[in-house]
Formats: sequence, C-alpha cells, structure tokens
Amino acid sequence: MTKEMENVEVSFPQYKLKTTIHKNSTILEALRKVGIGIRSICGGKGLCGKCKVRVIKGKVKHEVKDKELISPKEVSEGYVLACLAKVLEDVEVLIPPESVIGKAKLLTDVNLPKTAINPYVNRICIKVRDIRKLQEEFKKYSMSDEIRRRIYELEPGEELSIIVDFYNSKILDLSLKELNEGIYGLAVDIGTTKIVASLIEISTGKILATESKFNRQLIYGEDLISRISYTIERSGGLKELQQAIVQTINELINNLCSETRIDPKNIYELTAAGNTVMTYTFIGLDPTPLIRSFKEHVNVERKPYILNPKDLGLNLRENATIYVLPCMGRFLGGDVVGDIITSELSFSEKPTLLIDIGTNTEVVIGCKDWILGTTAPAGPAFEGWGLKCGVRAIEGAIESVEIDPQTLNSKYTVIGNVKPIGICGSGYIDVVAELFRHNIIDPIGKFRRDIKSPNIRSGLDGYEYVIAPSNETLTGRDIVITEKDIYNLIDAKSSVCAAISILLKKMMLKVYDVDKVYICGAFGRYLDINNAMAIGMIPEFTKAEVIFIGNGSLGGAYLSMISKKHRDEAERIAKITASIELMLDPDFMDEYQAGFILPGKRELFPTWWEMSRKIRQK
Repeated sequence: MTKEMENVEVSFPQYKLKTTIHKNSTILEALRKVGIGIRSICGGKGLCGKCKVRVIKGKVKHEVKDKELISPKEVSEGYVLACLAKVLEDVEVLIPPESVIGKAKLLTDVNLPKTAINPYVNRICIKVRDIRKLQEEFKKYSMSDEIRRRIYELEPGEELSIIVDFYNSKILDLSLKELNEGIYGLAVDIGTTKIVASLIEISTGKILATESKFNRQLIYGEDLISRISYTIERSGGLKELQQAIVQTINELINNLCSETRIDPKNIYELTAAGNTVMTYTFIGLDPTPLIRSFKEHVNVERKPYILNPKDLGLNLRENATIYVLPCMGRFLGGDVVGDIITSELSFSEKPTLLIDIGTNTEVVIGCKDWILGTTAPAGPAFEGWGLKCGVRAIEGAIESVEIDPQTLNSKYTVIGNVKPIGICGSGYIDVVAELFRHNIIDPIGKFRRDIKSPNIRSGLDGYEYVIAPSNETLTGRDIVITEKDIYNLIDAKSSVCAAISILLKKMMLKVYDVDKVYICGAFGRYLDINNAMAIGMIPEFTKAEVIFIGNGSLGGAYLSMISKKHRDEAERIAKITASIELMLDPDFMDEYQAGFILPGKRELFPTWWEMSRKIRQK
C-alpha cells in the first residue's frame, strides 16, 4: 500500500463517531462519510470560511487560500477549515456550534386558495355487465400485468372499484369490492436547503400530516453552483445528488406513514416542485448546461416530468405516478410555477407582483393575460455567506433586531429561544434598517465616526456594531455587523430592487399600478416588510395589498395533485411566461447602482427618501 493510500482515523468525540479515510483526504470528507452536517456554502472549495473545526489531537496539513477567512488567533487554537485540512495521521476534531447545520426554522405552512377538489387520480366504481365491451374500454389505459390479468378473470355481475390516473390514462389498482383504504398522495417541495412533504388524502384534499428535513444534498455544498460543480468534478456525482434527494424523501415518507399509520403502498401519486437545478438532479437530468454561460440563452423544456418510483428507488406503490411541475427557465423553476398557482396571480385582473427571496430571488409580475419573470442574482448574503457572523435561519440564529435610540443597545430574538450563534437574513435586514433609521450609518452604509458608544467600535475588519456581546452568546464571541457586511447586504438588496424595477419598466407600470404583492418562501415568511422597504429592498407599493403566502412551492405541488384546474394552469403558466436575463438587460446596472444610496430611487421609496433626508438634518 502506498503512503497516499494509507488509512487514518478521524474521531468526532462530541458525537461519539469515528471513521477511516485515506491519508491526505480532508476532514470534510470524513464528516460527509459519517453523516455530520456541517456548513459548506462553497461546496468545499475554501472560499466561504463556514466549515471551521478545531483539531484537538493529531496533525493536518492546512493551507488557507484567503487569510481573512480564519484569524491567526483561531489558527493558534487549532481551528482549521474542514475542506482544506488534509489529515496526515489519526486526529480528533471538535465542531463549534456555528459550523453545524443546526435545527432550522423550516417553513411548512402555506396560505392556500379555496378550490374545488377535482383530482386526476380518482376512484370509480362500476358493475360488470358486458365483459368484452369493458375489456375493450380498458385498452385505452396502461396498467400492470397483474391488473390486466385480473381484468380478464372478471365475471358478469361483479362490482369493481378502480383507481385511475386520468392524467396519464393509467389504471393504478382494481378490486372486486370497494377498497377500504383511502387514496393517498405525497406533495413535495424539493428545496435547496430543505425538503418538505405533505401526506394528502387525494379524494378529499385533506392534509393528514406535514414533515420537513434538511436536503441531504447540503453536504455537497449549500448553493446550487457548488452542487452542479460536484457533478462535473466527480464521476457519478449526479447519481449521488439524485440519491441524496431520494433518501430524504424516503425518510419523510417513512415518518409520515408511521405518524398516520398509512401503508406507503397506498400512496398512488407524488407531486413535486423545485427550482430548475433541484428538478434536474431529482429526475437525473444533467444540470451543467444551466451554468455553462450566463450570457447565452439556455433551452429548458417547459413541460412536466412523469416518472416511475421504481426507477428512482422511492418507497411508494410500485406503479404510483410521479408528477414534477414544469420549469420555465434556467433559474425560474417549478417552485416559481407553484408560487404562481398558489397565489393565483395568473387568474388576477390587475397587475400583481410575486417575490420569492433567496440566493436567487425570483420576481414575477403579471395577471391573467400575461406573465413576465426574472431572477435577481442577490447572492448568498441573505443565507449568511460573506457576512462575519452570518448563519442560515437555524436554531441559535438572531432573527429580529431592534435598537434603542437612546442607549444604542440592541434587543433581539433568537430562533429556538437559545443563546445566539450568529445572525440570519431577516435579522440582518432589521439591523441595517435600525442603524439607518437611527442615523448610526449614513446612506452609503458607513458608521458615523462621531458617535460615542461601546457598541460601535473599530474591530479587526473595520468599524462594527455589537449586536450581542460575548457573555450572551453560545460561541463566547461577540456577534457583530461590520461595514463590509452592510456593503454586502446593500449589494444584495440592490439586486432584488433592480429586478422589481426593471419588470415594472418593461410593462410600463408604476408602483401605484400594482394591485397585490405576494411574498413567498421561508425567508419572506419572517421578513419585516417595513424594514425591507426602509433599506430599499422592496419598493413602497402604496396601493397594493401585501400578502405572505408561505411555502408556495409546496402549495403548488398540493394544488396540482387535488385540482385539475390548477395542474392545467401550472402547465399553461410554464408555456406563456416570458422571462428576461437580468444580467443582460441594458438597464440593470443603472437600476442596481441606484440602490447603493439608501434607501434607493426617490420614485420607488418616497416616504423613506424623505425620512432619510430629515434624519440626516438632525
């Protein structure tokens, strides 16, 4: 055995886990092998600095690409980036709380529209009279050999209970008496971070139970580009990503069926919605064309995908139908189609705006006659990347912040009501709005140097504001927001606002022409809309009703299962929606750069623009 192929042992004493890997493999590989979830936004390329661990015994080779990602003090204490630390001998490793993919504040609720229950999968009961005529009629439908055999054994006078998938002209089950079991389905939101599933009684539309789990793909990178890169760099990488989704869904199926005491073999249909990359990796389609060139048009088939559980390894009835909502473009996926049918934007008489905020923020404007969509390259700042104390919306994340204008102390709330480990996107928007509102930062995000407060100081990364002092945190370190953080957040919010502004321009609309604004997704669910307007992220829609619809992707999967009308509408939406590539639009840079002065353009933020002027005059 060569030295390179020698095995070394990696132990994680806090989890009572250990594994062996080849010498010179990384600690991140060992973590993946034992199944410990650790933050890896960049997918293990040494660019994000979120996978810090502490080596307490043994030697590693650690060459950091960006010295700003880990301080000399941390290095002296044994901290390394798991993705860059090559193991040279047996080691013991501790994982600090801020590096763990912790328990997330996962969004499972959705504000569903009222609709008649009229599914494609349904039961019909008939009495056998003319066997030959019945057999001839059944030739229109596909079915398993077992069901076909049963049909040819029928006798006149027998009563049949048949479960039919009318969408695919497929007989799913047949019995000589009415089946006592219900007809069940699984609606699934395949998210980049988490997967949410609802067990549905199809004939009534009743949601029996809902569960969510982290998407097992997270260990291959937290962002979409990292995961696509994994399929390029590793032989069999696409299959690994596909199986990660399938395993997560199977775990959800087992949990839901155990909770409701329903046999998975009675699940006749699974409907799923996800962004284009998640859709591609779930069905096993190569996602690399989606990122080959952002300056070229990418052809995405605007049709649903129909699959077989057996081909994927899903723990469902063998002949169940898998229906995956259609995508509309490179970054306008089935999740956005789900958002649209959940909001019923495509049925509205007046212009309606829909926003789903995330690393790629989807923005759609439209009505019953037309729909236009785009994605804003907001980047992962809202997920914590590029921010000194940034974390996802997990247990221990500061999710909301208020600042006392007299003392300049902060009052914050933490997900899970535990000691904080960092701050998530909604908390960052709050703190920037509060700093701006109280004239602690100027319109370009710089701290005023004339303010005397122990909470505002010059730190290792420049000026910063202390949100939570070290004695209040789980990490034992101050949780702060720096000027660099504020710049990154202004950059991200400017991209979102530019997308909205350009769509309004394209359709020759003003903010007061918009009738409703739908905010979708997990981030939007916990967003303070007034603070989002204060920092210039979402324009002041003075005449519009703002509606939070929650998990529209899950809602779309549910509606496409229980309503023919909504499934047909989803497919119509995918065909008619026009999309624009924001980065190629000639107006993008002007709109984007206009957002770098808080709050942004006067016509989009008249109230906050005037308030900003008055604040600066104090």
